[in-house]
Amino acid sequence: MKFGDITFSGKSGHKYHFQAWPLETRFKPLAAVYFVTKRAFDNGTYSRASHDSIYIGQTANLADPFATQSQFVCFRKHGANCICICLLESEEQRIAAEEDLIALHGTHCNQRQRIDRIFDAAVGA
Repeated sequence: MKFGDITFSGKSGHKYHFQAWPLETRFKPLAAVYFVTKRAFDNGTYSRASHDSIYIGQTANLADPFATQSQFVCFRKHGANCICICLLESEEQRIAAEEDLIALHGTHCNQRQRIDRIFDAAVGA
């Protein structure tokens, strides 16, 4: 059961439109950028959910596992209960959107990935 729609902005100012689903949702083989969050109703009206940023990634196939076991441990540690998806067929667009979103949103579980990218770039230079 879909929770609803949500828009996340990237550092560039571009707005990305996502569909919010329970984290346990099984998807068809679709290409997408995804945003794992802790969805909660913090205000007194319970009319809008808030989303705590946990992980941002992209995949060519949502039917495949979208995280490693250690990433799922991090997700559970931070109370992840929602996955927001933005369908994008183009790998180039997915990578650009992922980087744009990561540049603006502080996430709990992307830190290791960022460190690995910096290390790989330094070693390759």
